Amino acid sequence: VPFCLRGAGRGGFPQVSAPLSDPRASPSGDAQVKAAVDEALRGVASHLLQGGGAAILPEAVGPAAFARREDVEVCLKYFQDRVGVPRDMSFPAARQLRAHIGSYLEATIAVTTSA
Repeated sequence: VPFCLRGAGRGGFPQVSAPLSDPRASPSGDAQVKAAVDEALRGVASHLLQGGGAAILPEAVGPAAFARREDVEVCLKYFQDRVGVPRDMSFPAARQLRAHIGSYLEATIAVTTSA
């Protein structure tokens, strides 16, 4: 969760040359954003563990993630773009994680447009 919260936090200074690298970034200290991102990551993990490959439904977006959906979107995109292969996991596992994060983000957008 702390790594994801860097998406809603402040960028590091001085910046480094690699566009996705931000080793000095600080995570958001907002407890509501932390709870929302935690809920979203648990939803992604749950869907990964259930398998099946179906898209995450908008109903699966929890109340905390829904309330802070803009922050959740920024944080999940930050995480999705920075999952490292082979540092963090194998290539197939990283593809699945990125795909499930994308599915959760699409569900969040669907909830937003239907609300």
